[in-house]
Amino acid sequence: MNSLTSNPPEWDKQPCPYCGGTVIYVSNAMIYHGRQFGNGMCYVCAKCKASVGVHGRSATRQPLGILATEDMKNLKVGCHTMFDLAWKSGAIKRGDAYKIFAKKMNIPARQCHFGWFVKSDLERALKLLQEGKWWEQ
Repeated sequence: MNSLTSNPPEWDKQPCPYCGGTVIYVSNAMIYHGRQFGNGMCYVCAKCKASVGVHGRSATRQPLGILATEDMKNLKVGCHTMFDLAWKSGAIKRGDAYKIFAKKMNIPARQCHFGWFVKSDLERALKLLQEGKWWEQ
């Protein structure tokens, strides 16, 4: 599977890309030990438990990205923590940060979403972010 280049599909219309299992659209309480967060809905593989949330205050069926394994979720948290620190500190405007980071990843800015990245791209992104002031280089 490759990183996404456009809006993700509704994941319950195809098998899980990791294990071939059935993907279902359910309450995210299923993955958060009985507690709901955000809009309360997600896609989850019934077999390997890869999951992804959905857009909207009132849940839509539009996924935030690709189904993510636990490793990928941890990498996304790491990437966002480091990336968000740059723009939240005021060092750079958020939109400019995405444009610069997309260029570093060699992808169009419209495709620069950590939720759209496969594991290898998340690992590469984290390495770039760990270089320190990546937006100045």
